[in-house]
Amino acid sequence: MIKLQLALDFRDLREAIRVADSAAAHVDMIEAGTPLIKSEGMQAVRTLRERYPDKILVADMKTMDTGFFEAEIAYDAGADIVTVLAAADRETIKGVAEAAKKHGKMLMVDTIGTEISDLPNKISGSYVDYVLVHCGIDQQNAGKSPFSQLQQLAELGIAKKIAVAGGIDSAKARMLSAYPRVEVAIVGSAITKANDPRKAAEKIRGCL
Repeated sequence: MIKLQLALDFRDLREAIRVADSAAAHVDMIEAGTPLIKSEGMQAVRTLRERYPDKILVADMKTMDTGFFEAEIAYDAGADIVTVLAAADRETIKGVAEAAKKHGKMLMVDTIGTEISDLPNKISGSYVDYVLVHCGIDQQNAGKSPFSQLQQLAELGIAKKIAVAGGIDSAKARMLSAYPRVEVAIVGSAITKANDPRKAAEKIRGCL
């Protein structure tokens, strides 16, 4: 079954916790979103780790440089997975991979802003757990979606687990059944901006 990851893209930790508390029963993974980390620092990761010890915790660092150093900061704070941008230098991705191996944790390479065709050159030979096909908010506003990128990635045949993010709601969650290598669906606003985050998470969970 596809895992459901809740992206907490807030600037206020209290608001993030309010939503996470509501939805937690229906999600497998909880993400300290990039805005939350920038606003609250590693305290956000530490607080989420303490509050949700049974969830896989993702620190969406979107690391672009000093890979080992930044990843280790997040792993030490309690993250199970750290994200690094595919647009980063190969050595940066390698540094995050080395930190992940040292700590017995995982890493996710985020494709936002990167051509899928460039991925083999960036991650070949690296210890990578997940490739995240990510269509960002600005890209979505321009009419793009992650599904064309999913097809491109499938055609490349890269033997990595796949996560997907970018406007995923219940309708799009159902579409993921056509992509058997997708193991994680990352959902933000469809849950966090819902009137009832618990019901929204439960509905999306039932579509995966």
